[in-house]
Order: sequence, then C-alpha cells, then structure tokens
Amino acid sequence: MRVAVVGAGFAGLAAAIDLARGGAAVTLLERAPEVGGKAGEWRAGGFRFDVGPSVFTLPDVVEAIFRDAGRERPFGLEPLSPICRYVFPSGRVWDVHRELEPTLAGLDADEQRAYLRALGAARRLYEDAAPTFVRGPAPGLLRLAAYGVRAGWRAQPGRTLPGLLASLGVRGDLLPFFLRFATYFGGDPYRAPAVLHNIAWVELGLGVSLPVGGVHGVVRALRELAEELGVEVRTGAEVERLSERAGRVRGVALADGELEVDAVVAAVDRRWALRLLGRPAPARRFPSLSGTVALLGVRGETPALAPHNVFFPPDYAREFDDLRAGRHPSDPTLYLHASSKGDPADAPAGHENWFVMANAPALPPGDDRGAPGRLPGRRDAAREAADAAAARRLRSTLAARGLDPAGRIVVERDLGPADLARMGDRGAIYGPMPQGLLSTLRPGPTIRGVANVWLAGGTVHPGGGIPLALLSGRYAAADLLHRLAR
Repeated sequence: MRVAVVGAGFAGLAAAIDLARGGAAVTLLERAPEVGGKAGEWRAGGFRFDVGPSVFTLPDVVEAIFRDAGRERPFGLEPLSPICRYVFPSGRVWDVHRELEPTLAGLDADEQRAYLRALGAARRLYEDAAPTFVRGPAPGLLRLAAYGVRAGWRAQPGRTLPGLLASLGVRGDLLPFFLRFATYFGGDPYRAPAVLHNIAWVELGLGVSLPVGGVHGVVRALRELAEELGVEVRTGAEVERLSERAGRVRGVALADGELEVDAVVAAVDRRWALRLLGRPAPARRFPSLSGTVALLGVRGETPALAPHNVFFPPDYAREFDDLRAGRHPSDPTLYLHASSKGDPADAPAGHENWFVMANAPALPPGDDRGAPGRLPGRRDAAREAADAAAARRLRSTLAARGLDPAGRIVVERDLGPADLARMGDRGAIYGPMPQGLLSTLRPGPTIRGVANVWLAGGTVHPGGGIPLALLSGRYAAADLLHRLAR
C-alpha cells in the first residue's frame, strides 16, 4: 500500500512511523528544507535556537512511539524544575516548580489557598476530559453523550475561564498566571471557555520535561526512526494538489510530477488540506493567536533569568483588547527561553541564546501567504510595517523590563505572522480560536466524500501542541490501517 504523508511536523512524522510499522510504503513530503514544521531550528555564530516549542508535556506520548517500534528512546527527557519564572509589574518574581512546596513558598496564605483550589479544579477538568478528548480517537456521538452524562456538568458549560477563576477566589497576580494557560490552545483568555483551565494541570500537575539536545533533536530522532523503518523522506517537496477521482485521491501532484498513491495523510492545516482537494474551506472567523519572535544571541550572562521566563505587562486585559482588534499589543506579555542556561552547548562561552515571543494577531482574512498549492500571496504594506514595528517593540519592551539587548546582540533573527503563515493558515499557531465549549472540539481525521484521505495535526482531534499533534498522527495512521485492512 502506497501512502503519502503531506507535512513532516510532529503529526506527519508520527503518522509515517506507524504506517511504516504497519507495512505501508510511505513517502513523507515536506515543503521546507528540513522536517519539523513549527519545531524548527536555527544555528548562527555558534548559537542554537529551537524555533518554536521548547519543552515537552505528556512525555509518555513520544516515548510510546519509540517503544512500539522496538527502539530505546535515543534522547534524554529531564524533568524541569523550576518550570518557569514569572515576573510581575510590581517587581515580584515567582518561581513555579514541579514540586508543590517551593511553589507555595512564593505565595501568601490567601494566594496559597486560591492556588490549591485552582489546581484541584484543573485536575478534575483534565481527568474528566482526557479519556474522551485526548487519550483516544475523535469521539463520536455515543462517546460525547457518555462524557456529557458522566462529567459534562463539571466542564462548566456556559462559563468563561475568568468566571471560573473568580469563583475559585483567584485574583491579583494569580489571575494572569492562570489565564495565560488558555493561550497554549491559541485562545483569548478573557473569552475562553472554562474547560480550558484543564491545561494548567498538564503543566503544573503532570509536569514538564526538557529534551536533552532541544526539541529539534527529538525531530531528528523521529526522522531517523522513520527512515530506519523504510520511510522515504522528501524535503523541498511542494504539494500543489491532491488529484481526486470518484471520491478517492489517486495521486499527489508535485512540481516535478505526480506521485501515485493508495491513501494520503494530510498533516497540515485542515483548511489547506481542503484547498489541496479543490474544495471550499470554511471561513475561519476567529483564528488563534499568532506570534512575534526574536532570536537573539547575546554577549554576557544574565543571572536574573531562569531558563524559562514570563514577563507580564501592567494591563494584561489590554493586550487582548489589542489582539481582538487585529493590532499588535502595545505592551505585550513576553516569554523568554534561554536554553543555554540548561545546555551550555547552545551558545558560546559567556553568551546566552534568547528566544523571545509575544502574542500577535493572525493575518487578516483572505491573506493567502504561505498557503500550499502555489496560491498567490497578497502583500500588505501596512501590515508588514506593523509586523516590523512589533519586532522593534519587542526589543524596547525587553529594555523596559530590565533586559536591554542593545550593544549585546551578536546574531539576531525576527519572525512574525507572515513567517508563521508558512506553517499554518494566516499564521494562526493553533488553527481556530476556542470561543466556547463546543469550539474546543476539533474535527475528526476524515473528510466526507473522500474515502482515502486522513487528516492529522493541530487543527484536528485532539488539538495543538507537541503531544496532541503526535497523537493525532498516530490516530490517523491507526484508522487508515484499520479501514483499509477491512
């Protein structure tokens, strides 16, 4: 059986590995020069940067891929503690640890009680939802109904995340701290459904792991496993369309010819998969957040920084007012990761590698930059000027928070929504924005009317982020093998 996997991010790599183990002849097609999708890498001047995610949650998911293939995991996964350092406008610095006791030590008595209530609520939400919405294929009506009867009322239907947190007594510095977890799913924290509070348990309760050699090292290990299993990996392979006849895709059209196939896994944005099939893609009225990123190799060491840091602005709500209006925030929250603080090989001696990211609005409707199939992109001079201004503002915000990089920069690179649009529709990192309880559900892996195409990636079940993308690839491969075997 000849299967093409389109897109070599985490979902595509996982699908290709499982399909090859199942006996398929797999060709993995990636338009970029390297595999990895959003989990890319940049090296310059002796510095190494992960250009995207930097840590793992639910590490058992990636471990299972190697174990099921009869291999030992070829990279280390070290539990991370402290998980992150949070810096508030008041000057307060709070280190959140894997362990509960040192985390609570940074809070007063009222905050400790609110933190424990919020953590307990997040755990209940996650443990209720995970069997149906994470640890299994896309649920049908019966499984959804069973979840609704068993635990649906505890998902706080009709309540927003701020409303849930208010009922738990979360206020002050703890409020932006817990609200921010909704952005891990691409959500607006002030409009997100209460159920997204479950994400806090994944990080704070289940913990975070740091891959030795960086996240892109995991990408390389997955590619090596895929090739060992016989997967043909083609990079620089732009897919122009999926050739469909009588409800089946017979070929994958590339710039240099057509690849005949028996089935396809499209591990790309769902809207892009529909466009490759020549089908209308439904309008995405509310895309998830995009980002402004600066990769900065800097001289000197910064003792005030932990490996992972978040700097909150004085007015967190205003940041999302700006984003809703399609503007770059005037005073954004900053996430700063310096992997060299854990792995000195990522920067020359006496230097640090800073990955700095701020939330940004996705590209406006109709902007096709980055879409597959060689569709024409629309240049928007005003938007490009706004993106450039956001990159400058990111640096000035760093300076305002006591981390002025001026005079210290050795290498630098900026990325914005237009760059991220090469990896997702309109540069939206997580596909559609969750605006209500039902909108947190992601579509299943199949497309009505096309018998041999399966979908994977962050815009389908179970959602975005490394472990969920890996699971989506595995679910798509399992369903494909099962159905075609029948």
